[in-house]
Amino acid sequence: HAYDSNARIIVLNAETGAGKTHSVGSHVLNGGAISLNALYWTAEEVIQHFKKRNIQPIERWRARRRHWDKVKDIPFDVRMANPFQHGNLCEDYERCYALEKRGGKPEESLCPKCPVYTECQERGYLSQPAALNSVDAQFSGTPFQFFDPQYTEIVEQFLEQGDGKERLCIMDEVYPNQFFIQCFLPIKTLEEWSVNWQEDVLGQFAQALLYALEMSKEPYDNVVGRIRAAVQAFQRHEEKLVKQMCQVKAQGRIINNGYVDADTGEELAEFTIEFEGGVSAYIPLDNNAKDKLEAKGLPHFRPDTFVLNEAINIPMLMAEAIQLGILNTETVESIQKFPPVCPNPNWTLWHQLNCFLAHYSRDADAPIIVHLEVLWFWVPPVLHPSIKRLLLMSSILSEQDVQRAFPNQEIEVVRIESAAWVPGNQVFQIRSGVYLQETVLEYSNSWDVIGMTKTGQRIFLGIQSEIERDPNVKHAIVTDNSVISHLTNIAEIENVCFITDFKQLHGLETAFEEPQVVWIVGIPPWEPGIIWRRAQILFGNNEEPLCYERETEPIRYKDKRVQSVYENLVVNLLTKIVGLSGLTRLPNKKVVLVTSFPLPNITDRPETLLFDWEDFEVAGRLDKLAETIITRQRFEAEKTTLTAETSRQEVERILGCSSRQANRILNKLRGGNIQRVPFRVQILSLLADGEKKASELAASIDGNPKSINNELKRLVEIGEIVKVRWGVYALPET
Repeated sequence: HAYDSNARIIVLNAETGAGKTHSVGSHVLNGGAISLNALYWTAEEVIQHFKKRNIQPIERWRARRRHWDKVKDIPFDVRMANPFQHGNLCEDYERCYALEKRGGKPEESLCPKCPVYTECQERGYLSQPAALNSVDAQFSGTPFQFFDPQYTEIVEQFLEQGDGKERLCIMDEVYPNQFFIQCFLPIKTLEEWSVNWQEDVLGQFAQALLYALEMSKEPYDNVVGRIRAAVQAFQRHEEKLVKQMCQVKAQGRIINNGYVDADTGEELAEFTIEFEGGVSAYIPLDNNAKDKLEAKGLPHFRPDTFVLNEAINIPMLMAEAIQLGILNTETVESIQKFPPVCPNPNWTLWHQLNCFLAHYSRDADAPIIVHLEVLWFWVPPVLHPSIKRLLLMSSILSEQDVQRAFPNQEIEVVRIESAAWVPGNQVFQIRSGVYLQETVLEYSNSWDVIGMTKTGQRIFLGIQSEIERDPNVKHAIVTDNSVISHLTNIAEIENVCFITDFKQLHGLETAFEEPQVVWIVGIPPWEPGIIWRRAQILFGNNEEPLCYERETEPIRYKDKRVQSVYENLVVNLLTKIVGLSGLTRLPNKKVVLVTSFPLPNITDRPETLLFDWEDFEVAGRLDKLAETIITRQRFEAEKTTLTAETSRQEVERILGCSSRQANRILNKLRGGNIQRVPFRVQILSLLADGEKKASELAASIDGNPKSINNELKRLVEIGEIVKVRWGVYALPET
């Protein structure tokens, strides 16, 4: 029913492996049309699922670089004789890539001159728009295209539908921070602008930004405040700045040398521009003259203003400079020397900075960093206007997450009940202790080599014992990379399928099907910088400043917003690992979570049993653990029934404690004001049913053993009891 919603944005909440892909396929089979964006491997999984269900035809948008590594070493002439024979989409990828890096568009400047241009439109990169529009199911492995204006042209090609159907746009496995667009500006680009446009407003603006970034290298300096001041100072030059960011400059001289049509005698141009390098172009008198020069194949260009016989810098679009031959595109090296430009006049650096500063009105928590000579910052998403309905599929996304990113859109959330696990499959989760790196590894010692703590040794010795107990049961371990180096002995055991890091799961989707037992030990570590940055992206525009301090617990942040970011990171990754284990589709599966971090729809399931590591040690084997847990739970339930009237023997049975401990517990239950029974009375009472060892008497009497021995000695001396032999006492015979 989610597909029938009238809201523009629909959030489909369902756990990993809950059949979302199956539902999307059913929508297509029922006559719907989709455009699905996801991470590369997620898109590939959906495609394979569609193929298994025989949902055809489907098309996937692929980047130019596809299979380029397979063909780049084949001689150019050989490739051009049989283009696109090896599955590659472009026969001139390196030049196209170099041009894109400088802000140019290969489709305008390189592709029309390519010797296989026609073939490319039939079965190469340029054939994709027509192929995508001819099918109901189209896919992309670039997940952010729906939100990022730099992909505007590609998305428009996606969403065209020849038969008039409306495509349902879908983004799969989306997380809150992925909505926000990551923008970057190389410092080198600013330096080139400051030189190439030094006498123009763009050069001055670039110099102002360079100054702001240079000054911000000082400790505790406010880089956002300086950039904000620079942008505000140039607001009145916005139109000129945007125009110049999309242009290159060419040096030239305008001379009085026109052109007259020899056939008609009509003057088409009065002046000519002579550019450096021997290139020249006529300046058409008007648009009619421009069309006639173009029809004759004569170069032409009309500058905004010009002065005769003076060397001037003439701004123009990069495509125009390439067409006139001012910029040489023959080699990758020549293209790499091009001046940088912004490819989209509606999404230049100026637009990006203004969008960033408008959304993050406070300087302190605005997400911006300078790393490796590149300025990185984040802006809120810009939903493509052609998108009528957007379906966001996720296991952790909330309505607040989406509303934060799209504050003015109608949003509807649909939640799908958790899928049932295959009968017999179980999850065992430890009920106390999150087991951080510091819990498992010994970081507090002064040794050069970090070893395992006693807790870590205890856990992995228990796991190793279980693995070696039955060679026919296959196991896998997921833990932190720093721990894996200590598990070489376990990794060498034949029935261990794999041991992997929390964050190295790509390519293991099929491998997770083999082990019957998956051990997940600890929680994935996250650098504080990652948590802070994501908190800034999501909450940096709040009126209340963020607090990045942590409590005494290493995983507890004082600010609940920062804590929520951390918890989402951990929950998402651990939930994904449990999902990969195949509990909903594969039989004979067990997952052991050695962390008490709560996971929605996993920790709270009836099939999940919470245990202490002592339970596992008492059970002695994993297949006895459930029985041991039930026994322990029964005794815990009986513990709640203890009252002041419960006998000491019953307390000993339920709690498994000594008589002395049982007496202390009863004392507390009875208010702690019970009159103490003298040692003499207790000793005589215990000896009434026969002789006793001194150790038995001391264990049954609540008191200091030395005091009890002194009392025994005193009673022997006065004749109230007798010493039968060494350490054994009895009442005297009557």
